Amino acid sequence: MKRIRELMETVTRVYPKDRFFLGFEESCRTSPAKRAAYRTYDDALRVLDERSWRILKDKAVAHFKDHRRGQLKQGFFNQLNEAFAYRWLVRRGCTGVVMLAECGARTPDIRYVEAGRVKHCEVKTLGLSEKEIRRRESREVFTNAYAELDEGFFRKLASSIDTAEAQIAAQGTSGLVYLVVVWDDIALDYYPEYRRQVVAFCRSLGICEVYVKVGLRGNRRVHITPACSRRRGMRS
Repeated sequence: MKRIRELMETVTRVYPKDRFFLGFEESCRTSPAKRAAYRTYDDALRVLDERSWRILKDKAVAHFKDHRRGQLKQGFFNQLNEAFAYRWLVRRGCTGVVMLAECGARTPDIRYVEAGRVKHCEVKTLGLSEKEIRRRESREVFTNAYAELDEGFFRKLASSIDTAEAQIAAQGTSGLVYLVVVWDDIALDYYPEYRRQVVAFCRSLGICEVYVKVGLRGNRRVHITPACSRRRGMRS
């Protein structure tokens, strides 16, 4: 995991008192799931060209101290999730794919060329709900808690897409909204129902060019590409 280790070295140098990566190698040996998760990130990071890697590394380190209750280092990992979008665009056959540095103004994360046109991609991560974080902290057993996506998820989904589209439009281009979604149902027992709900929601609002990567590992995804006209706004 060359690039993950390079990233860890940089983090340790910038934040020498932070203990997040302390004992990393040993914990990976004793936890196959942890090693697999970091391997997943490293596989995506290795696709980045050198310039894009430097930019993404700087962004991840800058957000290393961004926390959320129940999801430690969320800002850090949200930045790394941009690598999944970069890899997908490259595999799709897009050219000129490059990460964009943060510059104060809210700009998209990636610029690329598709069919001879410059476009932009904004990456958003939708993590666990506050309700799920409270469930896990309570250590209680819940039944039928994940049967369908609730209104709170769709408000968050709509808001994320609206914000991403605005950032892309501000560049005077079109492009792709790439979402990494970590659902409360970690086992994804209800994935078929979730997929149906997300597709129906997006189509009901005329949303197009949205790619949803489900979790970090595996190939579950939802790609919304209907032939649609421009929306007249979205309620969030």
